[in-house]
Amino acid sequence: MSSPAPALRSPLERMLEWTAGLPARQTVPGLAAAWAVVVLLDAATGRLVSLNTLYLVPLCFTAWCLGGGWGLVSGVLAVATTLAINGFGDGLSAQASHVPTGIAIWNAAMRIAGVGFLILLVGAFRRTFDRAHDQARIDPLTGLGNRRAFAIESRQIARQARGLLYGLIDLDDFKRINDVHGHATGDEILCVAAGALRGALRPGDATARIGGDELAFCLAADDGCAEARVADIHHRVTTALAGARVPATCSLGAALSHEPGVAFALAAADRAMYAAKRHGKGQWRFVA
Repeated sequence: MSSPAPALRSPLERMLEWTAGLPARQTVPGLAAAWAVVVLLDAATGRLVSLNTLYLVPLCFTAWCLGGGWGLVSGVLAVATTLAINGFGDGLSAQASHVPTGIAIWNAAMRIAGVGFLILLVGAFRRTFDRAHDQARIDPLTGLGNRRAFAIESRQIARQARGLLYGLIDLDDFKRINDVHGHATGDEILCVAAGALRGALRPGDATARIGGDELAFCLAADDGCAEARVADIHHRVTTALAGARVPATCSLGAALSHEPGVAFALAAADRAMYAAKRHGKGQWRFVA
């Protein structure tokens, strides 16, 4: 049975996904330009032509990219701008600006309330999007990234580093642990190893569970410190596994790469890991 074809994404969906991945500071110039265009158009067309809907575009993207706080600030400023340009009426007649004070206050309040509701809606959608995005990139058992997230984060590290250190960790006799002590114990040991790996690395380093009992890491390193980092990571994970409820060991293979290709570097680390296993359990090997 063939798998269903992936659903086509609309241009708006692609735009939202792209902007969600940008740092906030990179979105500010584009948002400022969008706001300027809308305000200038509104001022140029006058009170008889309503452009209220156009204000929703930069308003929604401001809340999406910068958060609800900035969305609310920009929304209040947008309402003030439209009122200054078009008056305090309902916008449906040429005499819209000539209204009693009470009605003017009511109309302004309704616009602000509408802006506030829209910002809350966009904020809730963004939080839902972020949760789904994180769940698609995180291994639910260990909390580490998955293979897709690892490839993305490794490329990000590669753009800022001259050399990358890739490593693979494999739990020794993991099948026997599952068979003898049960899968719950195996999961517990896997989480212990994942926690120790995470603690041995810096916040900007990449970690992932890429197989049943295989963990991977990627970090910026040069020739002088790479081997020492490998030894330290293996020591920390091994120490944590030795203190688990059911003690275990792990084998680690690592390779230094100056190329951005993740698959090639992981293949080298994999060969190093199996070389470590051939020399006995609980060993590590490094390939420069």
